Amino acid sequence: MNYICTWICTDAVGEESIYPQTGEKSSGAKHQNIYWKCILLFFATSKRFNKTQKHILFCNTRSMPVLDGRAVKDSLDDLEVEVIYTAFNFKTPKGYFNLFQNQFYEFSILEHIYKTNPNLDDHYLILDSDCIFTQSVDKIFAAAEPKGFISFEDDCTTDLVIHGLSRKNMKTLYEELLEKEIEVIPGYHLGEFFLASVKNIEIIFKDFEILWPKLLERYKNGQTKFNEEAQTLSFIYFKNNFQASKSKVFLKRIWTNPVFYRNVSPSDLNVAIWHLPSEKTYGLSSLYKFLILNQANFGLAITHQRYISVLKKLLGIPYLNVRGYSKYYVKSYYRAIRKRAKRIFSKF
Repeated sequence: MNYICTWICTDAVGEESIYPQTGEKSSGAKHQNIYWKCILLFFATSKRFNKTQKHILFCNTRSMPVLDGRAVKDSLDDLEVEVIYTAFNFKTPKGYFNLFQNQFYEFSILEHIYKTNPNLDDHYLILDSDCIFTQSVDKIFAAAEPKGFISFEDDCTTDLVIHGLSRKNMKTLYEELLEKEIEVIPGYHLGEFFLASVKNIEIIFKDFEILWPKLLERYKNGQTKFNEEAQTLSFIYFKNNFQASKSKVFLKRIWTNPVFYRNVSPSDLNVAIWHLPSEKTYGLSSLYKFLILNQANFGLAITHQRYISVLKKLLGIPYLNVRGYSKYYVKSYYRAIRKRAKRIFSKF
């Protein structure tokens, strides 16, 4: 059996961390509802193409909101999504890292899978909820099947610091943890994508169980440590010689906001999974209104041609019109001004 999954890990009051794309307090309903809308879009776009795989939502909360007059749980039931609750067992201490504090929740998901599914050949595709599908992922599962694993690396330079570490920093940390020198500068695997068999999930999680107390000890001692799940998984992949795929047609992290960074290409239309981290309150919000609110049965009946046409228009892929540029600039500068005003008034 192949599974397509996403997840949500809600922050409680007093346990907030920074999520730059929403601009909201992470324990608040406004922030969390942005992710619930992404979750509905995730499954609605996957179900268009992926009929034989089972869909799962992992979450650390038993409470689901009502959005636009309809319970999220009812929508998930209609989409035939199984909801699995699992506690967040690997919370970092306050101050460990200020961004995306819930990313280690993925290891609670892996723990649940390996402890509850005895079918070692089952494969789990776990994606961030701000991903959408443009085609079937049968080919991705087929590519993963021979080794029970597939992953992709960020094309970042060796000196670029991402979430507190560059790849050169990671090399040094790898050497300290492995207690030996390594000859290469390791790659940085994309954290929004995970695909492995249950057999390999067990290997990955058991390595994490050994690593986790070491990370906490290093934090306590003020030493360099992995700050998020992608860095952690990259190390475990390296340790087990799990190699990244060079394919460019399965997944792309597409940055769309021209105010900050835009890497959109016409070839993106051939990519099966679009990860759209800067679109949560822009194009994905508009797509939610179109598919979830304004179409019957989550838009599953509209033609493929119209579906792709809507994606291109609402997400500005591969081209952004004048109205799209204006939207980004107005909203981005409004957020920057509001954020600055909050800092100023908080001093009084």
